Amino acid sequence: MTNDATSMDSLAVAERVRALMTKRGIAKRQQTTELCRILELSFSQGHRKLRGSSPWTLAQIRKVAEAFNEPAAQLVGMAQDEPGVAEASAREALLCIGPVEWPCIAWIGNPVNAHRYAEYVAYPRGDQWRVVRAEGALAADACEVVKIEIHPQRAQDRRPVVAVVDRDRTAAEALRAYLEQSGFSPVVHESLSAFEDALRTQTFDAVVTDWLFGDETAAAAIEAVRRSRQSAAPVFLLTGELLTGKASESEISDVIRRLDVSCYEKPARLAILVADLSKRLGFA
Repeated sequence: MTNDATSMDSLAVAERVRALMTKRGIAKRQQTTELCRILELSFSQGHRKLRGSSPWTLAQIRKVAEAFNEPAAQLVGMAQDEPGVAEASAREALLCIGPVEWPCIAWIGNPVNAHRYAEYVAYPRGDQWRVVRAEGALAADACEVVKIEIHPQRAQDRRPVVAVVDRDRTAAEALRAYLEQSGFSPVVHESLSAFEDALRTQTFDAVVTDWLFGDETAAAAIEAVRRSRQSAAPVFLLTGELLTGKASESEISDVIRRLDVSCYEKPARLAILVADLSKRLGFA
């Protein structure tokens, strides 16, 4: 039976993991790094998981619990002194009542017998556990269900979509990671043509673009943004070529005035850039 996918309350689990790390003396600023080490995640993945904005699987919960030699039930909010918990294992299951089925997390204990009554029992069916009310004669593979949790899906906050247009892969990846960590959904385009093609079918809440792409500037692409469905999207222009003379200060000034663009020199300070972006989108 699979244990990997779960609708466990991500925010509640994240809060318990943070509390456990704090109890074990791990400073707040080091907790994401430690979680990434335990679960072999990227920093942005670990950051989202520790904030509760990324779902936890039962396998991940067990792995964290084992790393700190703690019972997994503690991280899912189940007291160890509840009857039967010590022998039970959390499993992904379907709670079946009449014709209706709900995905759930079931704590499944020992097999039932004539001397052991259970209100609900679980049966393994293929790769799925099915939980039903115990009625009549029970099959030999019926197991006691200690606890059942049903977690309705929480409404997810929409993550603003930001186009990152830069042929410098290193710079684009650094900005993408920082935006993702800050709660945005970045989409990277390595050429102006790819970005302009995307504009025809996608809507971007904001655009961050380099200025020079070989002999071509981003002026036409920015004009395309201003003609798009999201014409008021904030546009941030990045350039590191003003001092070298490759970028024309007068051309950039014209774009700033005419197309309402903000300009940052490379290498941009990402914290300041993203703070400005957040403020303009009302996302601060």
